[in-house]
Parts: sequence; structure tokens; C-alpha cells
Amino acid sequence: MNIKNRITLFSTIWLLLLVLAANGTIYVVFQKTMENEAVERAETQMDNMAEALHTADASMDMSRFLRAYLPADSMIRIISEDGKSLLDVARSREMTELPTVYREGEQSEMRRIEGELYTVAAHPVIWENGEVVSLQLTEKQGTMENTLRVLQVILAIATLMIVIPSFIGGRVLSNLIVNPIAAMIQTMEEIQKRGTFKRIAFEKKSNDELTKMAQTFNRMMDLLETNYKKQEQFVSDASHELKTPLTVVESYAKLLKRWGKEKPEVLEEAVEAIYSESVRMKEMAQQMLLLAEDESQFKIDCQKIDLVEVARESALNLERAFGRSIIVDAATNKVELHGDPQKIKQLLFILLDNAIKYSAAPVKITVASVEAEAQIAITDRGIGIPKDELDNVYNRFYRVDKSRTRGTGGTGLGLPLAKRIVDAHHGKIELVSKEGEGTTATVYLPLHLNH
Repeated sequence: MNIKNRITLFSTIWLLLLVLAANGTIYVVFQKTMENEAVERAETQMDNMAEALHTADASMDMSRFLRAYLPADSMIRIISEDGKSLLDVARSREMTELPTVYREGEQSEMRRIEGELYTVAAHPVIWENGEVVSLQLTEKQGTMENTLRVLQVILAIATLMIVIPSFIGGRVLSNLIVNPIAAMIQTMEEIQKRGTFKRIAFEKKSNDELTKMAQTFNRMMDLLETNYKKQEQFVSDASHELKTPLTVVESYAKLLKRWGKEKPEVLEEAVEAIYSESVRMKEMAQQMLLLAEDESQFKIDCQKIDLVEVARESALNLERAFGRSIIVDAATNKVELHGDPQKIKQLLFILLDNAIKYSAAPVKITVASVEAEAQIAITDRGIGIPKDELDNVYNRFYRVDKSRTRGTGGTGLGLPLAKRIVDAHHGKIELVSKEGEGTTATVYLPLHLNH
């Protein structure tokens, strides 16, 4: 059974049970009230008759006397102790045919005799011969039964008038609840069949949970489509970037195979080119693997580190590797923060490597601490980056045409990886550049990293 039918069935049955319970209570209370009133009337009538009999003259026609107290559709009967009827006063012969039962003391009750409902009241009195007899009033309650039947019909009609609209309302409500879910299922099936990223159409004016669910689904589709496009672009860019070094390696390998043994200069050139391209491919592959990791895989080993010491160590290593001057300017001797020392070093290597590649002048590193934030700025006096290109430098494999040439060995993955490292440390990175004057990359890192 689907959810729509479950909602309709449950709401209808639940309301039906409530209505039946309410109607049953009404019916029982009304029936009991009518029976009590009928019994009380009979007792009052019996008390009046018994009192009148005590004061009645013995010579009085008792049948005529009792007929004056006889209600409609009823019978007054005098029964002796041996169960014989001494006197029957009734409106119809049918009443006199009812069974004769002697009752001791005062009694009153509602009884069903031969399928008919009667009120029976008994009162002991002294008869003409001095014998104690039972004075009984038996009244047929046909009106009460008719009234109860009418009440049954009214309650049944009221039940139908409540349950039927409730069933329709439950159906409408289930449609309102299930239709967005059905639309989502249909959309998912279309996505599965066609491989497209389709969104759910919904009423923007509404702000209920179903609308929020549709909005969340559409946002998820946007994210999946964006990631899918990024993945496609990444694969396309990676294949394009790897194609060139592989072609170079293949060309020099063919050259080695043909002339390497005969021409030492060709051998040296080919080996150097193959080695250079291999190093570049290795660096590119490592960066690509790091960038391919999602947030859960890109973990950082948080430790207490001295940013000034890390900056000086990184500067010294790159000075030796490139033979270039790197100046470290620290406002204090120590700037402590919580972070991953290896990834912070990798971040500095990326930024320093870019500064060295695109600038012939000495590179400057400035380290400072402002309130709860550490700042590290790497400044070069190189060719700079055009203003309209600054927003694109964090895209994978992106290189500014004038400066990021293959001659410098750049892959276009350094700054995206640097931003990934900064984001993992809950920081931010800013680039300020002017063509012909240089570039400053400033990194802002919180001193205390909260996970």
C-alpha cells in the first residue's frame, strides 16, 4: 500500500472511530436519560395511585377509579400473592395478555417483554378483603423506541456527513503531501535514465517542509552538476596538460633511439629534457592527487608551530635550491599558531616558488600577528598579474598567458592547492598585483584552529 492510501485510510478510520465513540456515548446517555425519566414518571404515578387507594371508599367502582390514573397505551393490574390477576384495567386487549407476575415491595424497572419495551412499576397495597396485593403499572414505551430509532438515523447520517468529507479531505491532503515526493521520484528516475541534472518545480510562495525539501533537492542537483562539470573540466585539463610532457618524452626517446649512441650532445639534451619533463609530471601528478581529495580526505595534522621559524626554514631551503635571495621580515621573534606544519611549508613553497619564477629581484616574506590572526605576506617585484586575471588564478590549470608560460615550468595547480590548504586552516588568501611592479600574496590564518 502506497503512502497516499495509507494517509487516507488512517485519517478516515481514525476519525470514524472517534465519531462512532462520540455518537455511541451520545446515544447511550440519551437512552439512559429517557429510561430514567420514564421510570420516574411511573414511580410518581404509582405513588399517586397508592395514596388514592388508601383513601378510596370501599363501595367505589375500582375499575373506573383506576382508569382515571391510566396513561395512554398502558395497563394497571392488581395481582394477588398467588400470582392471580384480581383486576386488569387497560386501554387495549393486547395489554391484558401480558404475563402476570407478582412482585414484592416497591419496584420499578424498564423491561423488554415479547420484543416490546415496557416500564413496569409495582407498589404493595391492601385490597378490599384485607389481603396485601401488588399494584402494578405497565406502560408501553413505543414513543421512546421511535425516538431512539430516529436518533440512530440522525447519528448515522451525521457520521456519514463527517466521514465522507473527511475521506475527501484526507485524499486531498495526501495528494498535497505525496505529490512533491512523487515529483522527486519521477525527477530522480529521469535523471537516472537520461543522465541529466533536472530540478523539481515547486510553488515559491509556500514555505512548508515539502517546499524546503524540493529546494534542498534542487540545491543538491546544482552542487552535483557543478562538481560534475568541474570533474569533466579537471579530466579534460589534466589530459591536455599531460599530453605535452608525454609528447616531449616520446619525441626525445625516439631521438635517443635513433641518434643517442652516435651523438653525445643529443644524448645529453634528450636525457635532460626527459628528466625535466618527468619531474614536472611528477609534481603535477602529486598536486592533482591532492586537489582530487574531498574535504573528508584532505585532513590536517594540527600541531603548535612557530610560523616565523617555518618561514625562515622554507626561505633557506629555496635560497639553496634556486640560488636566490629571500628576505624574512618578522615583527616578533615568534608567532605561534595551531596548524599542519607540512602543509604550511607546502603553502610557503608554492607561493615562494611562484615569486621566484616570475621575479628576478629578491623576494620578501613578512610575518606578523594581529590580535587572534597570523599574517604572512610574500612579495616579489616581478612582471605582475593583470587585474582582470586575478579572479581566475585559483582555477585549476589556469595560467596567465603573459607570465605563466611553459618555460617557467608552471602547471597551473599551485595556487588552487595553496587556497585548498588555507581553506583547510579556516583562513583566507589575497593577491594584490600590478603589472610591471610585482605581486603580494597575503595569507591570513587563525592562531587557534577550531575543528
